[in-house]
Amino acid sequence: MFEHFTVFSWFVFGLLAILSVLSWYIIFTGALSLFLFDRDFERVKTKWSTVSGYDGISDYSRNDRSPLVNLLVAGAFEWAKINLLDLSDENKDRFMSDMLRHEVRQMCLALDPGLTFLALIASVAPFIGLLGTVVGIYHTLSDFSVSASEPTLVMISGSVGETLVMTAVGLIVAIPAVFAYNIFAARIRTDRERINSLAGVYHKLLVYRLKSDEL
Repeated sequence: MFEHFTVFSWFVFGLLAILSVLSWYIIFTGALSLFLFDRDFERVKTKWSTVSGYDGISDYSRNDRSPLVNLLVAGAFEWAKINLLDLSDENKDRFMSDMLRHEVRQMCLALDPGLTFLALIASVAPFIGLLGTVVGIYHTLSDFSVSASEPTLVMISGSVGETLVMTAVGLIVAIPAVFAYNIFAARIRTDRERINSLAGVYHKLLVYRLKSDEL
């Protein structure tokens, strides 16, 4: 199968193999991170409603290092600092909202399993494979043109068929990356909405429930 591979063909094949390994690594680690996030979200969502006051938030987060819990803790510390400022309730509310939005953006960035790399692999792998095929066919026809014997159809089809393997390998690398990219992108959009929803719940908890506890 690889009898007529040139040095360039082996280089292209090795590059596609590296891209395939990288793609599957991103897919497995991304799927694991999204699974863990879903598990944490369901657990945290059922716990927050029992929290009241700074002591309650401290107890709630003492043995829980989930990013979703850290979002509530960061909000509680920020609210404590905002309350020290000589601001109207409306401005305090706005500062709290800005802080939570910033934390949500950072969390969403951390949730990204590597969509940029998956998109890159999905877009370039077929072209790398096609480049290997074109160069391989060129070398094959060049070798036949200087050959002393007359090339047969079997020889030509066998050599050209080997070079077409590069295009097939490029597609094999790209197709899983395309599927994973679209699935991950849809999941991240959904998880971003869920995080924003939970941040809204935290906002109400911090601004209104803590405020009523302080009165």
